[in-house]
Amino acid sequence: MDKNKEFLKKFIILACIIWLALIVRIHGLPFASQDYTAFVSRWFDTIKTGGGFSSLKNSMGDYTPPYMYLLTLGTYTSINKLFYVKMTTFVFEIMTAFFVMKIVNIKYRNEKANYLAFGLLLFIPTVIFNGSVWAQCDIIFTSFVIGSIYYILREKPITSLIFYGIAVSFKLQAIFLLPLFGILLFKHRIKIYHLLLLPISYLFLSIPSLIVGRPLKDILLIYINQSSEYKNLTSNAPSIYQWFPSNLFSNTTLISNIGIIFTLVVVLIIFYVSIKYIKVIKYDNIIELSLLFSIIIPFLLPHMHERYFFMADIISLLYAFSFPKKFYIAIIIPLASLVCYLPFLYNASTNFIIAASVVLFLVIIDLIYSFKIHLVNEQGNYK
Repeated sequence: MDKNKEFLKKFIILACIIWLALIVRIHGLPFASQDYTAFVSRWFDTIKTGGGFSSLKNSMGDYTPPYMYLLTLGTYTSINKLFYVKMTTFVFEIMTAFFVMKIVNIKYRNEKANYLAFGLLLFIPTVIFNGSVWAQCDIIFTSFVIGSIYYILREKPITSLIFYGIAVSFKLQAIFLLPLFGILLFKHRIKIYHLLLLPISYLFLSIPSLIVGRPLKDILLIYINQSSEYKNLTSNAPSIYQWFPSNLFSNTTLISNIGIIFTLVVVLIIFYVSIKYIKVIKYDNIIELSLLFSIIIPFLLPHMHERYFFMADIISLLYAFSFPKKFYIAIIIPLASLVCYLPFLYNASTNFIIAASVVLFLVIIDLIYSFKIHLVNEQGNYK
């Protein structure tokens, strides 16, 4: 009976949090962004008029099959398509909150901390705006990334890599966390054959599209084609490229290549330092490295959009729970991201994006300095 009462108590508390989160999102539900109108809405209509799943044999937009499956399911209902898209993202927001709560529970084993983590996730500004206003789907791949982190912390590498493979199958931005799994490989937390689950997951999720007749080549080239679509060094992303006037460089391809190489060098440095100085990779190491990679990579890479910091927005909350004295990190990062959403959604001024990029640069310096301190302390513990 006590267990039933405890379950009921947890259910009521979480249901109340979800209800409040839904109320906050109500005002954004009727809003149709330019992206939704130009792409998602048209894809939905094309799928519906094309016969549902059978229409997926044709190339449609630049999204991978898994997201199209979710849209297709909506065409078999009588639900308003805009409402369906936004409520689908809300379901994944709840899933993400659940995994965040489970991750925090590993560290604290405290119900109040669990409820706080669950609630804070659902009220991160960019989580609210990304889904219920913009009708974007970044929460979908991020939910699987957070699930992957949870299962690696639980020492379940196969489940973790399956979740990560699903994340990569939804959006390429999940690849920002790939260096973490490289470190886990060197630290014997995963085996090299576990990495095969990444392409296997991608191919497995492509099977329905292949069955209805879409060429495998089309599916395999989606991410390659995406990478060639964007020519600007930044698309409202609060990255390092905000510091330079758009007309400063005559050869953006050269600058782009330099940016990619520089990003790779920085990632390799963090990779090397982690392998050399982290003796046994623990909970806090995994959370810290997850945030470092998820914010540094989109900050340094060219051709990034403002939404590509979304994963960092989420992981910053986990970081704040791991390092409570750094709670401000989980406030600054999402707010810097939100500033960059507003010009696209509401035609707000882009002047603040440069300021946001400077703020994120300072945050990155702070994170790297803290990372160094934690490594030094860890070395001291092993002497």
